[in-house]
Amino acid sequence: MNRIKDEVYLGKFEEYNKLLQMIADYAQTELWSYGRYKETDKYIMLRNYFEHTYNRIAEENKFVLSFDGRFRCMNTGLLTDYNQEIYAVFKKSDIVDGLPWSFTRVHKDTDRFISEKFSEKPQMANYLTNASDLIYDKNIEIKLNIDHIVDDNFERFVHAGYLDKSLIHALLLYSMDVLKKKLLRNYRIALPFYYRNTQTGESKIQLLVPVYFPNALVRLALVLDKRKNDDGNSYYEAITVLPVEWAYMDSRLIVKPDDEWARLIDSLDSDVETDDECESYENIQKN
Repeated sequence: MNRIKDEVYLGKFEEYNKLLQMIADYAQTELWSYGRYKETDKYIMLRNYFEHTYNRIAEENKFVLSFDGRFRCMNTGLLTDYNQEIYAVFKKSDIVDGLPWSFTRVHKDTDRFISEKFSEKPQMANYLTNASDLIYDKNIEIKLNIDHIVDDNFERFVHAGYLDKSLIHALLLYSMDVLKKKLLRNYRIALPFYYRNTQTGESKIQLLVPVYFPNALVRLALVLDKRKNDDGNSYYEAITVLPVEWAYMDSRLIVKPDDEWARLIDSLDSDVETDDECESYENIQKN
């Protein structure tokens, strides 16, 4: 699988951030950082989005080459306030033994550079095979694999401030009751995201939902996997838990999260420390 860091020179941190800032300035306003990173890395979530989008575009072979072969561009999937599509442009490198491309420009689909250099406009990344999987179905039961979730993810609960497994069990049962009530009133808090098992090649859409512990900030999210039992009826199984920041970034590849999620992320205090903050669930392989 082609990956951006194997193919594209992104520049030093400041240089790369200037291009990310251009994307953010062009794009419709949304949350691109959180917590302590708001001061030190304004585009931590945009960087995650951009790099994973590139990898999916590469997988689908959706880059468009310029007439002379010196440039290629991709559709970032983001829109301006005037609903113009935003493209990233990569220039062919002349450096021997270096990466073949460098990230050099950001353009709107209406810019003259695009019409002069390219014969067609690039298509967005696609993650879907069945659109119905994007939406939470309130008629399907949610089953909580509680022992597996707590035992296999105990360190994540510890990072979130919960040290007692018995208490975590009780809080998860409470949170499921709150979650079901919220989902009945706003199904959009169940965010879809694209899961791919890099070992088996299996890919599917799963759902992410907040874990609402009483009188506490939301720091964790459950992964709901849609399955079928022996009689063919569907159900959701809550199979693992992720830091809420990971959940937000993973889901952003497909959709802009609901406003409630933006509030949850924005409310995270600045002293929260978690390891490998930007790691994708795709690489965790907890299934």
